[in-house]
Amino acid sequence: MISEPKQHSSLPLVALVGRPNVGKSSLFNRLTRTRAALVDDTPGLTRDRQYGTALLEGRTFRVVDTGGFEADPAVAVAVGMREQTMVAIEEADAIVFVTDAQSGPLTDDWVVAELLRRSGKPVICAVNKAEGRSAQEMMGEFHRLGLHPVLGISALHGMGMDGLAEDLFTELQRQGVVLPRSADLEQQRNSEDEGEIRVAVVGCPNAGKSTLINRIVGEARLVVSDQPGTTRDAIDLPLEDAEGRRFILVDTAGIRKKSRISLRIEKYSVLAALRAMERAQVAILLLDALRGITDQDRRVANLATEAGCGLILAINKWDAIGQLEEGRWGWSGTRERRGGGVKKQVQEQLQLALPQLGHAPIHFVSAKSGMGVGGLLPAAHQVWQSNRLRISTGALNRWLLEVTAQHPPPRQGGRIVKIRYATQVSINPPTIVLFTNRDIAVHETYRRYLENQLRDHFRFAGVPIRIWFRASSSENPYVQENRS
Repeated sequence: MISEPKQHSSLPLVALVGRPNVGKSSLFNRLTRTRAALVDDTPGLTRDRQYGTALLEGRTFRVVDTGGFEADPAVAVAVGMREQTMVAIEEADAIVFVTDAQSGPLTDDWVVAELLRRSGKPVICAVNKAEGRSAQEMMGEFHRLGLHPVLGISALHGMGMDGLAEDLFTELQRQGVVLPRSADLEQQRNSEDEGEIRVAVVGCPNAGKSTLINRIVGEARLVVSDQPGTTRDAIDLPLEDAEGRRFILVDTAGIRKKSRISLRIEKYSVLAALRAMERAQVAILLLDALRGITDQDRRVANLATEAGCGLILAINKWDAIGQLEEGRWGWSGTRERRGGGVKKQVQEQLQLALPQLGHAPIHFVSAKSGMGVGGLLPAAHQVWQSNRLRISTGALNRWLLEVTAQHPPPRQGGRIVKIRYATQVSINPPTIVLFTNRDIAVHETYRRYLENQLRDHFRFAGVPIRIWFRASSSENPYVQENRS
């Protein structure tokens, strides 16, 4: 029986689970249309879960890639990967169990299959590397795992993606979960009330989010869930500043640190940040000045960029600057010698640790005393304006002519690459399509050059910019369309 659709405050989450080397990361890359597969060759480190936004048959959802699950891990890194997998299973709405058609089901596959049956979550058994005839003959062995449906795919070649989409959407629908269409999400985001700006406060536990929210709102608010083992949905707090501008503060401070292990704490902060940033237009990433930049801070920053949010970096507890430890932000020497250069050194360290956020404004604040907090909402308004900025096609192409004359695109495969035309196709975040003379990938360093030039010329402050390249045989790909 199909239940009524759930009203999700965020996109549904699908976890990719399986033993090592079965192709989970390749499938993650295929679904997200990226090359963000996890690689970690350093012994003794836990491979992190990798989150991404997937697009399959016009539907959008979140997907999380996990390290390989081993039933009897013998080394620390394998133990960490197993723990990451357990967290992913717990937080997911549905699971894709990735197996290997070349090897057939192994002992670890049976252990994972039993674990997934007990989870009560909808599971699809995706038999990867099933493009050969011998692999197809092996498919029957995977039905013995007791998980259905079972389908053959090839993450590398894209085989079976339509079947995966059909099975995945069917299983989620049985749970009452409806996957939104990507076009609907973009239309919804672009048609939001221009009079209200959604601002999410995100960051690590204990960075001071609750105190900052209370300071901005002007009253004490209980933001910690009283129900053990759960996180509260993000709460919308409407407010108006002295200029009469209306904001909706998306509160993500309700994070319950329910477990003895840090992975559980990290799990809830990531999910809260994901949900908030999907609903917000601007995110304030709160960093703890006494702790420095953590891996979790980097992860949340990347998620904000991926979500298309504008971003502000707020360094909290700046009134306790005297308590900063030597070397915490990369400096050395006495406090007297550091003097007034501390902010500059922190900014330099932020640029090194978070180079993708060099465009984000930085505010030094104290949520406890209120120092600097008054500048956050005006900054959010400025970032919001940048995220909605539309550039006329004429201005954009005059800019393009200038920057390509100064620094032409590098040759690709010995061939000259010419960028013929540019147009902005959407906002939130600003997305630019550049039409080239050849169907060749433009080098990443040149894409970054164009992005930096766009920021400097059009004053895109605190927002991600997406640049896409497409091949076109015409100097103006819209010339035929405009004449008709």
